[in-house]
Amino acid sequence: MSGDLTARLVTIWQTALKNDTLDADSDFVEFGGTSLTAVRIRALIRAELGKDVDLLDILDYPTPSGLAPAVAEAPDWTGEDEQSAA
Repeated sequence: MSGDLTARLVTIWQTALKNDTLDADSDFVEFGGTSLTAVRIRALIRAELGKDVDLLDILDYPTPSGLAPAVAEAPDWTGEDEQSAA
């Protein structure tokens, strides 16, 4: 997995959790993450990486290094919400 993608996810984790000491193996739940934090991480991934990850992926892979493969495989975000795409 690309180290660059993981590094970008670390920055997203740091922003979402307001903690600049987090690293690639920092579990967002252990650092105070909630379902709302997961929504924020998803929005930041969309904005900064242009990828549309599932919220369940963030909960299933709660570290930047764990989530990186799911982000790499995620479809590009089209800017459409799920409701408008249906």
